[in-house]
Amino acid sequence: MNLTPIHNPPERPNAHPICLLMPPADDDELQNLVDDIRAHGLLDPIVLFENRILDGRNRAAACEIADVAPRYVEFEGAREEALMFVVSHNLKRRHLTKQAIADTLVEAEDFNLHYELGEPSAPSDIKMSAQKPGTASSRELAKAAGGAVSREMINATRKVKEKAEPELQEAVKRGRIGVQDAAKAADLPAEQQKAIAASPKPRKAANAAIEAMKGAVGRPARGEEDPRAALRKAWVKATALRRLWEASDNSTREWFMDVVWLDLDEADHHKRERADGPRTMTTGANDR
Repeated sequence: MNLTPIHNPPERPNAHPICLLMPPADDDELQNLVDDIRAHGLLDPIVLFENRILDGRNRAAACEIADVAPRYVEFEGAREEALMFVVSHNLKRRHLTKQAIADTLVEAEDFNLHYELGEPSAPSDIKMSAQKPGTASSRELAKAAGGAVSREMINATRKVKEKAEPELQEAVKRGRIGVQDAAKAADLPAEQQKAIAASPKPRKAANAAIEAMKGAVGRPARGEEDPRAALRKAWVKATALRRLWEASDNSTREWFMDVVWLDLDEADHHKRERADGPRTMTTGANDR
């Protein structure tokens, strides 16, 4: 890996697809960059790779706003090295949340290193080649991230990305439910996931739904309907209940989760106890 100065850089280069894996700066971060560049100039040059911005698209935008001429250097290395460079520099330098870091690592793991670049001015200048997709090394990415997030969090993030409904993914993005709780809820039917995401207390709703599902686990006897299938069918058919839920305010939904849901669980528990019947004691012949 080597960074060499560029004396004749391309005019206003586009962001490289590897660069786009990193979340952009928000308005406050960008304004802070503008103020710093106006006061001290551009301290860290913008890094180019394959004639595009590999690192520093926020600095490039700040330079344009501050009317300061940017400086460029060229990254010399392979594509996977360029990916590691971006992950390492940005995750250490940016004040990102753990969830933002986990999201970035999952995206980087999936990034196809076999791509073709067209002209920078084209609307869509990134094309995947016909070669076998090449993905980044998970081990190297974790090393580049410096252990910023746990492996469990990365695995949960991947599961939510692949299995969770968009509403549940959005709840994770907004910080309304932790990614590991959302990963557990991702095994539930789609309508339940949406109801959990809409709940005023998504984590509590997710745990209640998961416990209810666990209680229904069991192999059905011959001729009996699978409890999971029956539960899902009942939920899908309950259109009136779903409409009432969607029309309710947060306080009504919270009351439902705290009172009605728990009452139903308790009633179901008593019903199972009655079905078991009273226990009887057996005596041996010597006790008669």
